[in-house]
Amino acid sequence: MIDGGYVWNGQTFTSLSPIARQITGSRWNGPRFFGLRDEVT
Repeated sequence: MIDGGYVWNGQTFTSLSPIARQITGSRWNGPRFFGLRDEVT
């Protein structure tokens, strides 16, 4: 995490969702993917 964003694999992102998409190849809610939000029950 950096001021104003996140760094993953040498790239800077303003949100977690594009990082989750690069990891999985599909669309994800970034905070949910990284376990920062509870699952909806």
